[in-house]
Amino acid sequence: MNTGDLRTNFPALICPACRKAQLEVRGDGIRCTSCNEQYTILDGRFPRLIPPDAEISQEEVAVQDSVAANYERIRYSNPWSAKYHQWWTDLMISEVDVSGRILDNGCGIGLFCERLPAADIIGLDISAEMLRVAGTKSDRALLADSQNIPFADATFDTIFARSLIHHLPDPERGISEMARVLTPGGEVVSIDTNRSLLSRLPRAVANRGEQFSEEHKNLHRKKLIEAFKKHFVVERVRFFGYVAYPLLGFPDLMNLFRFMPARRLAYDCLMAIDAGLALIPLVRTQSWGLLLKCRKVR
Repeated sequence: MNTGDLRTNFPALICPACRKAQLEVRGDGIRCTSCNEQYTILDGRFPRLIPPDAEISQEEVAVQDSVAANYERIRYSNPWSAKYHQWWTDLMISEVDVSGRILDNGCGIGLFCERLPAADIIGLDISAEMLRVAGTKSDRALLADSQNIPFADATFDTIFARSLIHHLPDPERGISEMARVLTPGGEVVSIDTNRSLLSRLPRAVANRGEQFSEEHKNLHRKKLIEAFKKHFVVERVRFFGYVAYPLLGFPDLMNLFRFMPARRLAYDCLMAIDAGLALIPLVRTQSWGLLLKCRKVR
């Protein structure tokens, strides 16, 4: 990678330490000519732009590194789980105009790059192993902290944050950073965990295992919505995921769906049950997942 490639692949890139656009490639690394901060390039492809004072849970990073292979090899290779996650991803895409510049914030293994191959999309993740898998789908990805997004103000027209916020040590700072890098009138779609009767006990049990760090959490929906309202107009709140979510979505954790007969019919039935539950007052709020569609005020 050279300085020209850096600026072409990542327009409006800035130093996350001093917030100046003075980055240049020097040898096998990157230097900010304004504050002299030094950064590395992962595998010679992915800029690693994390400021020295970043608040990062190393335990969470280690967990994400450890599960990346299982995501690609099991979770998104299982045909029924893949179908469910495609539905979930396409649900987010359907909420916005994808013709502008897009940030896949917390890109994981690169699902949006896969679903939007022709889009002007950049992926960002804190996990090197997740990024290596995403790199099989796109070269426009970088290792960075979602609480210190290394892009200039008003860079992106759309931001996707798929299961990101509940991983952050400071969710409100992560939301504030998305507002900063979004253009006026730009849109953000976030899907995250919902603290509910369905999810409370499984989360407590799961956090004792190796698949999740202790900081992995379900989010209180009212607090999450209020955090977004500080920076955005919340245009849509959608609850989803009741019985289909645990049975279809996570075969790397618990693959009970493999015991079901007539799986194509079972899949359709589970999705229909979930759709019905999402329409029932009081019951609908007890979902596993919560989608927020927001717009930045002009």
